Amino acid sequence: MRSIEPDTGIESYSLLPKSVTFDNYLLAWNYPSVIDEKVTLGTMLFNSLLVASVVTFVSIIFDSMAGYALARKNFVGKKLLFWLALSTLMIPFYAIAIPMYIIVIRMGMYDSLLSLIIPFTASGFGVFMFRQSFLSIPSDFEQAARADGANDFYIYWRIMLPMVKPTVATMIVFKVLWSWGQFFWPLLVIQDYSKMPINLGLAMFRGHNITRWGLLCAGMVVATIPILVLFLTCQKWYVEGLSGGLKG
Repeated sequence: MRSIEPDTGIESYSLLPKSVTFDNYLLAWNYPSVIDEKVTLGTMLFNSLLVASVVTFVSIIFDSMAGYALARKNFVGKKLLFWLALSTLMIPFYAIAIPMYIIVIRMGMYDSLLSLIIPFTASGFGVFMFRQSFLSIPSDFEQAARADGANDFYIYWRIMLPMVKPTVATMIVFKVLWSWGQFFWPLLVIQDYSKMPINLGLAMFRGHNITRWGLLCAGMVVATIPILVLFLTCQKWYVEGLSGGLKG
């Protein structure tokens, strides 16, 4: 409701707006141009969409390939690699943020969108979810494909991966939500306004002396819409994949 009330700079506690205006959305969209005329909230929204899309696509490929290998292949150190992947879930992000920050600077990725993408192209949780899903698939499908002369990649890409679509949908939701909700890491590695994700853009509506509540709420609505659409689209497969992955 606050996003459609006139922006007075004073917090309103009324349940229903006394007057309705949509000017906040236009002002919020163009507000960053006060700092940099080439940047709008749309620029930052695009950055978030780009980062979330690339991180999600690449990490699902890497996680699913690792999960398939750990579920269907026998090789030396298989259990060790699996437990190492799980151990990453026990390490708080804030404990590795500084080493990651140093690595990003040394690799020349500071203040670029690559610094928001490269460090997060794989995850232990994704490897675990895909491994559990692949283990639940009967081996008959794989044996039949091998009998027809299919190689490992063909079996993984054309047979096994389509059979775990619920897990893929679940990981899409998890990856996008996690990438979209980042604030601390972009705050460390991004300084250029044209490369900021939308979360940092929303922070500009909060000043030392005044908060533009109308603009802030309008910006939050804009930032929430893509996530809401994604969740409603993948809701069915999300619930199925989460329950199936954890049981498998």
